[in-house]
Amino acid sequence: MSTATLAIVDDDQQFAEYLQTLLRSRGYETQAFDSGDALLAALRQGAVPDVILLDVLMPGLDGLETLRAIRLVHPAAQVVMLSGGQTPATIVEAVRLGATDYVVKPGDPDGVGEVALEAAIRNALERLSLTTEVARLRTQVGHDPDGAQPCWSSGKAMQPVMTMIDRVADNDISVLLRGESGVGKEVIAREIHRRSPRRANPFVKVNCAALPAELLESELFGHERGAFTGAASTRIGKFEFAQNGTILLDEIGEMPLALQAKILHVLQDREFTKLGSNRSVEVDVRIMAATNRDLEAMMRAGTFREDLYYRLQVIEIHVPPLRERREEIPQLIEFFLLKFASLYRRPPVRPSLVLQENLLTYEWPGNIRELENMMKRLVVLQDENLILAEIGRLRTARAAADGAAAPAPPSPAPLAVARPAAAYAPASVVPFPVPALPGGHAAAIPAPGPDGVNLQELARHAAMGAEKEAIQHALERFRWNRRKTAEYLQVSYKTLLNKMKECGISEAPGA
Repeated sequence: MSTATLAIVDDDQQFAEYLQTLLRSRGYETQAFDSGDALLAALRQGAVPDVILLDVLMPGLDGLETLRAIRLVHPAAQVVMLSGGQTPATIVEAVRLGATDYVVKPGDPDGVGEVALEAAIRNALERLSLTTEVARLRTQVGHDPDGAQPCWSSGKAMQPVMTMIDRVADNDISVLLRGESGVGKEVIAREIHRRSPRRANPFVKVNCAALPAELLESELFGHERGAFTGAASTRIGKFEFAQNGTILLDEIGEMPLALQAKILHVLQDREFTKLGSNRSVEVDVRIMAATNRDLEAMMRAGTFREDLYYRLQVIEIHVPPLRERREEIPQLIEFFLLKFASLYRRPPVRPSLVLQENLLTYEWPGNIRELENMMKRLVVLQDENLILAEIGRLRTARAAADGAAAPAPPSPAPLAVARPAAAYAPASVVPFPVPALPGGHAAAIPAPGPDGVNLQELARHAAMGAEKEAIQHALERFRWNRRKTAEYLQVSYKTLLNKMKECGISEAPGA
């Protein structure tokens, strides 16, 4: 294992030198910073220390404010807080902000402080190793580390969106994302950032509807100590956090008019002033905005600035609702089932044909977010009957609100949904198959008995048909290279051969 790198952040030069000497004697590489600002500048330029030893009390940006900033610039950083004494309130706040440990500064004659510090560093390194391993495993199963669903699409409704992402990603032009709540506007923004030259720098999201106006201004631009009652220390705003990166102003339609003027100033002049300060702060940030509001109607009503609208709407991307993108539903189902099975340590779930048809025909007023939450419940509860009952209740309530008769639940009829194209599906995720009922070499559908059809048996046979279709598709994709097919399907080579035999798949056509 390579030597661990430690960053020491302390304004006391003598103590920092003592700590460097101590830790280098223990085999660590060290780098000292005399302020939180100096550390943050290094992180933004690409420094990635394994553990950060952070002093609590420093002039200017104190330890807790620096910790808040670290969480945005380098979320995976392991931070050990150092203090001259044990202050319960500070300890609680440090832990809440994600500090790995909190220790009293070493320097006592009996060396107890040095032992405690070394133990804290070892624990932080073990935690870093575990975090790295979890991230690797998530990558193997196709999970986005930020928790968002992957940005893929195979349908006509999303093709203009994907084309626009390709066209705008490599420049700094402002983008306005529009669409219903839950359609994935933030996912599109993250994808644009991921493909841009700024991808190594922060992506910062600000929900403009989550805070009252007086707090939102401080959240965006920061404040100086004493700027208002309760401002006990200097605070960095989200625009500074996002320096050289991208900021997404989510729910921009909820922003108060007075604050809209300040955002316009940032867009025009690339600078702003913190609350309580007379000094301008220059920023190099790409600005994107998202909304589900009718901004044109708001402009006519005088609640949204026309000049800000045209500054933001240089490029406008409309993200269609999920009911217009039904071909994506199978992929999203598979992704969320894998994600939550791993997250909650539950066995994988494969929906029955009845549940599949309900999911495909439901209107999804809450869009992808509603689908995600429903799949989470399915994984946690492990009972699809509860999900079917929930869909039935939602349909009935929606019909009652529209003044229509409640729709009858779909019968377990054969599904004939075309398999989505794999154009945007990551190689590590198998597109969720929703096939017609199996035939040919696959097992025949069990005939109804005197008591009717056994739904579980029907689902088992349908699953075999789905497996056959997925294997056949993968084999064709990799030109019948079985080893690559096995890797793509995330099974062993032996398991693939057994599955091919079960499904009646032998050799490539014409072989």
